[in-house]
Amino acid sequence: MSDRIATERQELAGMVEAALGELGSFVTGDVAKARPLPGMVAVFIEPPDIDYPMWGDKPECTWRLDLLAGTPATQAGAFDPITKAIGLLAEAGLNIATARPVTFSLAGAGTLASYQITLNPLDMQEE
Repeated sequence: MSDRIATERQELAGMVEAALGELGSFVTGDVAKARPLPGMVAVFIEPPDIDYPMWGDKPECTWRLDLLAGTPATQAGAFDPITKAIGLLAEAGLNIATARPVTFSLAGAGTLASYQITLNPLDMQEE
């Protein structure tokens, strides 16, 4: 991953953490750390789709965020924190294209209902 894309991921993680505040338990690019705490939401930042719309241009990254809540045994209560988190991200100005329900597999620990948010390309300031 280029430095530019790694920097964009770090900035995105900071934006998500700030938007979620105390509702967010983890914002990570490491799937093994994407474990929500009770009543909170964990966010897994997936590796981006990278597009070069024109030759010689800087790449456009399409980021996806997986919002997870609850445990395999407590999925009934997971919907409310996830939808609250989606609202907070939208209110914070994250450029959300879609939010779709998905199933997230926890390595060896079952699955969680979750939502995958696809973001429109971010307008990050270059240094």
